[in-house]
Amino acid sequence: MATKLTTTFVLFTTACITSAIGTWLMRWASRRAFAPTFSRKYDIVPLMVTEDRVVLRSSRRTTAPGTFGLHILGGEEPAVVGEILYETKREVSRRLIHRPTALSSESRCLWSGITTSSPEHPYIDDVVTTSLGPAPAWIVNPGNARWAIHVHGHGSDRRQTLRGVATATALGMTSLVMSFRNDGEGPASPDSCSHLGESEWMDLEDALDFAASRGATQCIVFGWSLGATMAVNTLHRSRLAHMIKGLVLVSPVLSWLDVLRANARHQRLPGFMGAMVAHVAAIRGLNWLAGLDEPLRISASDTARFTNPIEVPALILHSRNDWSVPIQSSRHFAESHGHLVELIEFNCSGHTQEWNSEPVMWDLAVRRWYGKLVQPNTAREEAARTATLTLDGVE
Repeated sequence: MATKLTTTFVLFTTACITSAIGTWLMRWASRRAFAPTFSRKYDIVPLMVTEDRVVLRSSRRTTAPGTFGLHILGGEEPAVVGEILYETKREVSRRLIHRPTALSSESRCLWSGITTSSPEHPYIDDVVTTSLGPAPAWIVNPGNARWAIHVHGHGSDRRQTLRGVATATALGMTSLVMSFRNDGEGPASPDSCSHLGESEWMDLEDALDFAASRGATQCIVFGWSLGATMAVNTLHRSRLAHMIKGLVLVSPVLSWLDVLRANARHQRLPGFMGAMVAHVAAIRGLNWLAGLDEPLRISASDTARFTNPIEVPALILHSRNDWSVPIQSSRHFAESHGHLVELIEFNCSGHTQEWNSEPVMWDLAVRRWYGKLVQPNTAREEAARTATLTLDGVE
């Protein structure tokens, strides 16, 4: 009898411990998924810095071809790192396109696709009034009726989208570079969590209203990662969707289930953990595990993005090697929406780094796609105002 009681107690205790561990693990994974910002690791220290080059330890990041930002802990502007000059197993030497005075061999740095801290063209600081409060914004090249609204991704900020602003400016558009709820600049929601586009899209709707009040009649939305989720959600849900005449989607999150699974595997967790996070977030009474005030039905929204028709052209720019947001969802989206969606695939190593690896290809793709949206005479006029580009490069 005593043996049976002992066995029952051991089994009960084991079940309780297992349940507690499972609950803790699900809470950790869920809180991480819905965290609005990420901690940034300044884990790069230059081996040598001169006026025109920097030597770094070799890694997958530091040896990626292209142009990147080297952000300095405590510094306001990043160093801009260009072509690889030489490379060994231990170190890589790269050209310094821009060296801020703060950069030295003692600097602690962060590798990033963000190469500038503010717009390169004349701009105005402004504020978009959202339902939660003011959201800081930049207005670049004001005074045009056609606007480009640039929306950054999860865990990033408005600087992420500046890589696309130069192209929009060259095409004659006014750019609105917006912030949104819980991104560190925009207002906070009651739970201070990312809603993966399920509430953030309303801030994009407010940005459309802001643009209309300043003379915009048509808008192209440039959505980066989560910004692409917001763009498609706005197209499907907003009373101002008629203002959107086209979408440029960079490394777009079109299926959060795919992203959650991919990121779970990257954390060396089973892929099904990502799906569990989505299910937990959708169940009232369990959404608290993720820190959410209200349930989020992620799976239903994912399905709607593929099954609900879109009525404007969209251009997708996505890397085949994006481990964080798998390109398969972009391919599926393009197939689901037929001739309205054009997908341009890149070969680069990181998420949202298509421009960094191939800036001319990126710029050309957007210019050509945009040329199909405007009237032929307008396209000729705008082309005459910009530098002539060819498939072989810049003339």
